[in-house]
Amino acid sequence: MGKTTMQDIADYLNISKNSVSQALRNKNGVSEKTKAMVKDAAKIVGYEYKEKTTPFHYQKVGLLATEFALSQTSFFGEIVTQLRKKCAENQLDLTIFPISSHMITHSILPANLTELDGVFVLSHITNAYIQKVTQLEIPCVLIDHHTPELIADAVLTQNIEGAYLATRYLIEKGYQKIGFIGDTKFSPSYKERLVGFQKALTAANLSADPTTIITDIEENQHSLFERLSKVATMPEAWFCVNSGLAFILNSYLQSKGLSIPKDIGIICFDNTEFTRMATPQITNISTDLHYMSTLSLELLIKRMLKKELPFTQVKIMPQLNICASLAK
Repeated sequence: MGKTTMQDIADYLNISKNSVSQALRNKNGVSEKTKAMVKDAAKIVGYEYKEKTTPFHYQKVGLLATEFALSQTSFFGEIVTQLRKKCAENQLDLTIFPISSHMITHSILPANLTELDGVFVLSHITNAYIQKVTQLEIPCVLIDHHTPELIADAVLTQNIEGAYLATRYLIEKGYQKIGFIGDTKFSPSYKERLVGFQKALTAANLSADPTTIITDIEENQHSLFERLSKVATMPEAWFCVNSGLAFILNSYLQSKGLSIPKDIGIICFDNTEFTRMATPQITNISTDLHYMSTLSLELLIKRMLKKELPFTQVKIMPQLNICASLAK
């Protein structure tokens, strides 16, 4: 009699050989009931196999992000770089899946996604698209994006608290007329930053000029320059939801002959090459992206090990980095 094979188990259970293989490898393509049934059948027919003690050893994980997000090398690029490094250290093979607008519009998921052992979703795509990913029941961690309708683990920034601290710092420096720039429809994070900004003004019994609260702006030089040209009276300082907008703002103000920070101050969220390349360098409140990557991987591994655990949101408190874009 020849050596017992996976086909013998498949024949015994009247299922496919592929299902047997996935069950014995603890893959996500088959149910827990089928896995248990296959393992019992393996003992009955005398098939020998070594069960893995950890589901993340030499396994494959993916990262989904829009092509736009992946093009933002100064922020999301740093997260991707750190995840590659940390996955390799944990013997995980990480594949990056750029998600195009066509894929989003037509709800097309990357091929063979169900063969992965875990997946990261970086930043926002659309809630409907991410929901299709989470419904696959693959261990999943959302990075820098969340909404109540998405049932998944998430690693986030304390956006409201961070914006509150940044705005309060402006107020403590003596600024009372403060403007806001950021497209709050583009990202839930930006909307939360507006909430934190407004809470700080309210706590200090201050109000903002509605013409300097810009919440629907495309993130490019032409759009921002055109919008700022329509502001009749500049505030004493601006709060920007990210460093790219702050860099463009800095260029605009200087092109109009204004001195930073003598005439006007700038503070922003995120610390990237834009805050460092600007002259003067821009004061910011930012999240430790290395730590965000570490927490994201830890959450994914925990989910891969114990799928029955309650879902978790981890929020990182950002830190204030004082630079020269504000008056002493």
